[in-house]
Amino acid sequence: MRTASLLTISKRLWFSLLLAFLTASAAAPCSAHAALPPESRRELAELTRELKGVPGLIKKKDVEAAKAIIAKADERVQALEIAEDEKDRTWTGCKAALDKAKYVLPVSFESEVAPILKTNCLRCHNEAQASANFRLDTYEAIGKGSRSGPVVFAGTPQRSLLALRLIHPDEKQRMPSGAEKLKDPEILTIVRWIEQGAPFDGEDKSAPIGDSLVEKKPPVQVVMATGSETVSFRKDVAPWLVNLCVGCHSGNNPRGNYSLTTFEQLLQGGPTGNTIVPGNPDGSYIVDLVLRQDPLKMPAGQGQLKLSQAKALETWIREGAHFDGTDPKAPIRTLVPTEAELEAARLAAMSDSEFEQRRTEQAEALWKRVSPKTTGNAFTSPDFYFYGTVDESRLKTLADSAQSHLAQLTTKYPLPEGQKPFRGRLIVFVTKDRFDYEEFNTVLMNNRRTPKVISGHSVINAGQETAYVAMHDTGDTSDTGADTALSATELLNSLVSQTFLTRDGAPLPDWLKLGFGTLEAGIPENSAFLKSLPVRATKSLATLNDPAKLFTEGTFSPGEVGDVGYLLVRFLMNQGGPQRFQQFLTALRGNPDAAAALQQVYGSPPAQLGQLFLRSGTR
Repeated sequence: MRTASLLTISKRLWFSLLLAFLTASAAAPCSAHAALPPESRRELAELTRELKGVPGLIKKKDVEAAKAIIAKADERVQALEIAEDEKDRTWTGCKAALDKAKYVLPVSFESEVAPILKTNCLRCHNEAQASANFRLDTYEAIGKGSRSGPVVFAGTPQRSLLALRLIHPDEKQRMPSGAEKLKDPEILTIVRWIEQGAPFDGEDKSAPIGDSLVEKKPPVQVVMATGSETVSFRKDVAPWLVNLCVGCHSGNNPRGNYSLTTFEQLLQGGPTGNTIVPGNPDGSYIVDLVLRQDPLKMPAGQGQLKLSQAKALETWIREGAHFDGTDPKAPIRTLVPTEAELEAARLAAMSDSEFEQRRTEQAEALWKRVSPKTTGNAFTSPDFYFYGTVDESRLKTLADSAQSHLAQLTTKYPLPEGQKPFRGRLIVFVTKDRFDYEEFNTVLMNNRRTPKVISGHSVINAGQETAYVAMHDTGDTSDTGADTALSATELLNSLVSQTFLTRDGAPLPDWLKLGFGTLEAGIPENSAFLKSLPVRATKSLATLNDPAKLFTEGTFSPGEVGDVGYLLVRFLMNQGGPQRFQQFLTALRGNPDAAAALQQVYGSPPAQLGQLFLRSGTR
């Protein structure tokens, strides 16, 4: 929120005008046509005298006595039923004293301010959606302010953006955004609260605003499952609760004032308190809603709950509504695995033979997507499943090379005992024609154009649900006059190295993956490819204006990143050897922020490492 353009006149003057308008007493009559009865005049004068004592009572914190005087004056002024032509200065003086007395009454944040904010402001300023980085859902959050700084200055509403935005003359700048301006009494309540020091009269500043006035229900008794139940809350009830119910029954304003966010809240029930009665499904209102009412009312406006699910809920309640999770205070959503987690569990439970069968079927299915009218040749080795348009003898030659290279990798970078590098083997697609390889990028990778310098790529994800490399058979000789080309064996070694590095599915940056692949591909130092690589990389680095961006994903194009990545990985290896490089990989797997991992392991900011690399890394 910016303050410079909020008002064109003095904020103090603006508020003076506002408060004068909101609290103005009735104007003195132009000319009275009837005299106010003497007894009424005397009573009004006495009320005025009593009302003038209200500020003193407030200072003494005798608020109840002050409220009693105001209530008495309000009642008597109403009862006197003074006609318009009888309202003289005695009446206007009493009315002014009454308005002033009401103005100085302490404003309750919880009972007066919070309802206004909850009704008008929380849709944009809550934990899930904090517009301008400003939350209004807790008193503590209000005190923290927005991205522009504090929004409430205790005692000075004319400096407080929370109040200023409510009266902004520009509808586009005024809050609530996209809604009607707040009523004047509501604005005045917030202004008075700030003017009085913006005090908090709740119990917990970090609790939802107005929480102290919500009737607290007795704590629920959570009974843990024994394993003898026929229905599991975690497996049979929680999944459909999360998918069909939690969307409406959660957040700051859950439907029906009934939240299902946690198991404890589920048992706590709604306003009636009998939503779930453990051991008594007939007395549980939720069973009526999902099973017995005609028509069924829940879930509202969503997919129909299956009869078997409603029956499972009924049985679960009859068996005591036991909990088979770990923390009844945690969101129920954490009990329900995502599709990715379910798939990971299914994969983890598969035997080696099952995974091998899955990989064979996967290879054929992927090939059919790319080339539905062509049947490829296949060759199987201990760790690879080769498939492609080259003949079987060629696949065998490449498979032997891949096995030999993988053995070297596992010797240099040992695996945990008993662990295989690839579950169910790694698929290797080999195409005789470059066009067929480019189809892999077009169909499976959604790449419309494949740079000519790219002849292969690898894909592997968490749990190795998918694990393959695709390559064009570039032949057995790399030095054919094209210094950007690798032989098929070198290319295959590079791809196997890349996949070996990322076998856990970690999202490592491309420069690291491709650079490691080239470094570990076994390419001769005197090859034309490696001799020309620094020259190619230097051209890519020529436009770099920030050394720290060397390590940022997306800095270089797909055709450049492999060359620069090779030099970067070689540079990092030289900074602390393979052991420190392994530490860097471990840090990256825990946090994919390359800059943070570099700082943590190498002890230098990325910009400093980048400068050192630029001075020495391309030689």
